[in-house]
Amino acid sequence: MKPSFISAEELFSFHSKTLKWQWVAGQQAKERHFDEVAVRAARSAADLVGYLNYIHPYRVQILGEREAAYVTAVSQNDSERRVARIVDLEPPALVICDGVEPPETLLKLCNEAQIPLFSCAESAAYVIDVLRAYLSRHFADRDTAHGV
Repeated sequence: MKPSFISAEELFSFHSKTLKWQWVAGQQAKERHFDEVAVRAARSAADLVGYLNYIHPYRVQILGEREAAYVTAVSQNDSERRVARIVDLEPPALVICDGVEPPETLLKLCNEAQIPLFSCAESAAYVIDVLRAYLSRHFADRDTAHGV
């Protein structure tokens, strides 16, 4: 049976020393967690965390330099629309990596939608690797056998 719950606060706390990240928005959403249906449907941790992708809802969305540029290197209206689409994905958390400064639009909408936003200087690829390994262990199937 897969465990189905891990809060944003647990995820953040467990990796605070490894990833040296900061919680920059959505602090009121400490209990936000992975969607149970998404966890049950996940074939691997790769289905639960990855680069910003609009067709994979309910996963930790990672924004590196390219993804942050995609969100910000457009008009204000387009930027707001792109960030709103991220929020519509209902991620358990967002992580902005590579030392990128979180865009104001993203900070504002994460606070409004109560989505945790973490920021770190580590590379996006490294953050994805760390989180996938952790989530693989956390959500792994478990059996209990009693014996004599």
